[in-house]
Amino acid sequence: MYGKQYAVPQPGQPSATVRMKYDHGARLDLMTFNEKGCYAGYTTLLATGDFVESPVAVDKELILTYRSEVGGMQCQVPFSFTPEEGATYTVAKRFWSEPRKGVLSVVSPDQYFCAVDVVKKVGDQESVEPVQPLRIDTGFACLKWVK
Repeated sequence: MYGKQYAVPQPGQPSATVRMKYDHGARLDLMTFNEKGCYAGYTTLLATGDFVESPVAVDKELILTYRSEVGGMQCQVPFSFTPEEGATYTVAKRFWSEPRKGVLSVVSPDQYFCAVDVVKKVGDQESVEPVQPLRIDTGFACLKWVK
């Protein structure tokens, strides 16, 4: 059902940690790809206490998708970054609205947006990790995420 599962690093292998504060209705998926770079499946991170988290491979691009539903609005943000060994990456959601302009403003006065931030922590040092938002590039029998 989920396709090819993400291969979590084994104990003793270099790894980083990806986590997100648990929020009912939100999820974080680790995406997997075949040898041609085509979408192959995903692994949904599971909650352990107040967070969903998993060890992840380092020094290669990690592609994730944040999904949630708030007040009937869907938010889906595919993004990527390259984890560093020993770092912890905390994904945080952002929602905001802006007044809609034009004729549609009568029907729906606001437009709603969502995004994610990733905070990298190594030891006591924290920084905001630059993430690459992605979109799906559809091809014959191959779905790819592109920048």
